Order: sequence, then C-alpha cells, then structure tokens
Amino acid sequence: MSPRAAVTRIALALAGVVPGILVALGPWEVPPYVGIGVFGLAIWCAATLLGWAAETSEKDITGSLAMALLAIVAILPEYAVDVLLAYKAGSNPAYEPLASANMNGATRLLIGLALPLVVLVGVATRRRRAKRAGEEVRRFALFDVLPITPAHRGTMWFLLVGALIALTVPLTGQIHVGLGGVLLIVFAVFLWHTGRGEVEEPDLVGVSAYLGAMRRGPRLFWVVAMFLIAAGTIATGADPFVESLVETGTRLHINEALLIQWLAPLASEAPEFIIALTLAGRGKAAAAVLMLLTSMVNQWTCLVGSLPFAFKLGHGAGLALPLDGRQVEEFFLTASVTAVALALLLRLRIPALGAWFMLAVFVAEFALPTEHARLILALVNAAAAAGLTLFGIRHLWPLLKAPFVQAKPAEAD
Repeated sequence: MSPRAAVTRIALALAGVVPGILVALGPWEVPPYVGIGVFGLAIWCAATLLGWAAETSEKDITGSLAMALLAIVAILPEYAVDVLLAYKAGSNPAYEPLASANMNGATRLLIGLALPLVVLVGVATRRRRAKRAGEEVRRFALFDVLPITPAHRGTMWFLLVGALIALTVPLTGQIHVGLGGVLLIVFAVFLWHTGRGEVEEPDLVGVSAYLGAMRRGPRLFWVVAMFLIAAGTIATGADPFVESLVETGTRLHINEALLIQWLAPLASEAPEFIIALTLAGRGKAAAAVLMLLTSMVNQWTCLVGSLPFAFKLGHGAGLALPLDGRQVEEFFLTASVTAVALALLLRLRIPALGAWFMLAVFVAEFALPTEHARLILALVNAAAAAGLTLFGIRHLWPLLKAPFVQAKPAEAD
C-alpha cells in the first residue's frame, strides 16, 4: 500500500468517529435510526483504528504483554456493548433478554461467516498459486482442504475448554459469578500460554505496514493516539448506540434482541473480517484462522465471564445473570456452531465442503428464525460435530495435550 493510500484510510477512519462523538457529547438529538448509523459508523471506525494500532504495536511490545493487548483489543467494541447491557440489566429487567445477545451474534458471525469465508478464500488462493506454478489441481474445489499448523492446537484447546465450561450456562439458565470467575481465569491462563511463544518479527500489511515503517517516536505517537481516540469513541458511543438499537426496535416493532445480536457485531467485527480475508487472499489463511480462533476464545471466556460481574455492579439481585428461554436457545446454537468448527479443525485440514456447510447453517438461521428451527439447527450441528470428531478421533489426543507441549511454528500456506 502506498503512503498516500495509507494516510487516506487513516484520515477516513478518524473522520468517521467525529459525528458519533459530537452527537454523543453535544446537545443534539437524532432519531434512533439515524443514531444507529452515526454511532455504528463511529464504533466501526474505532474498531478499525484499534486493529491498526494493535498490529503496529507488535513492533515495540514483545512477549505476553503484546499478546494480552492484542487479545483484549480484539473484543473491546463488543465487550463495551455487552457489559453495558448486563450492567443496565442489574437495575432494569427489560435489559436482561439483551445482555448476551451481542456475544452470541458476534461469535456466530466469527464462526458461521468469517471462518468459512477465510477457508474458501484461502482454498481459492492456493488453487490459483498452484495453477500458476503448473501443478495439478482437483477438478472440483469443493473437495479441496486448507491446511493449518499444529501451533493452532493450543488456541483450539482453550476454545474447547472455554466452550465446555460456558455450556453450563444454557443448562442452568443463568451465568453465575462463580462460573464467570472460572472463565476469566481460563482467559488469563490463555494469555499467559500465548505469551510463552517465541517472539517473531511481525508481518504487517496495509496501514499497519505504513505505520510500522515509521521511526519509533512518530510510530508510538500514532499508536497511542489511535488507541486513545478509539477507546474514547467506544466509551462515549456504546450507550447511545445500544439505546438507538432498542428504541428503533420498539418503534418499528422489531425484536430488539435481533438488532443487538446482529447489527451491533457487524459494526465491531467488520474490521477484523476485512483483515482476516485480506490475510487469506495474500496466502496467509492459516494466520487468519488463528486470529479468528483467538477472538472466539476471547468471546467464550473473557466476554461471557464478565457479564455476571457487570450485572452485579448494576445492582442486580442474586449472584447470577438470569437468561430467558430465547437466550438459552441462542447459547445452545452458538455452542453447537463452535463444536462444528472445532471438529473441522481437528485434523488440521479444513475442508472446503465443511466451510460451505457452516455457511449454509448460518444462512438457515435467518431463513428459519423460529424456536424449533434454532433447536433443529443446534441438533444438526451437534450430529455433524460428533461425526467429524469420530472421523478424526486419532487427532483428539494431540489436541488435548497441546498446551503441555511446545508446538513448532510453521507456515501452512
């Protein structure tokens, strides 16, 4: 990317946060549907700035501190929305059905949409490169696979543990502070484990590469400035964004939970999707998969674990955030989608056919938005995950022992 293009993108992202900050802090009132656009754009631009700043910071921060920063930054936008909803639910029961909606939507967007698209783009890139090299390729790309490295197993292990622990949520119909504490401990151990890896020179692309090429002083200035601007934008825009979603749903007679579950994550996750797809298109699909896996771990551990504590800080009664029937179904469906992803990743060779299956299930959620459909889709996912696990059963033990052995990093693409 040319310096001019990089500067233009930074300027556009900075300009995108301005309307949201002005409306949030100023005396102006806008219709709720306008608020969705203004604050959604601000959060999307803030998430983009966070992504660039976090990637560039790898040039100056090493070890566990860098991994902790990157892991927390990845969930900051949706973390702000979900924690705010849980906090409001403590004093207003009307917010209880919304408290986990954003987490379920964001996780299923990562697994049901971003992951299969990364796999398909990665497969297409590998086929294109093979053809250019004169190698023989399969006639039908449907049967191609995307290889990943054994180094992915450590993150997969934490995703498995986090999802299994969080599975008690739909079984009990609540998120207890004790469960939240356990999930936060798992997240802390994940950060420690990730930080043990060898420090390597980051392979920056796009705007991050432009910032990374600067002298240390200017680079640090821009990284800190983007962090502060993005954090300030999210802090000021999260509440009015949520209120705009809720009020729009009320006025248009649309389920508020659906708006928060799907529109809010689109704003916060879009920059990560773009980065992942860009990596896959550059032949680094394995790195993109690892980035998405890390975000899934963050969702199942840090985000879910924080909700009951936010609920208590909001003066919620008891020691648990209660869930209604809809949220229980959503948690089951999210857990089943996670199980399919782990089962597909088990053999370290993600089939394109499996990616199409995940996309089909994701689309079916919108085509069949009923209680029975969600339960049926969850059962279909569970059956698929069980079959895939049995098919790759010999790869289960290497996954289970992954955190206790040192995996050698290697390029899969």
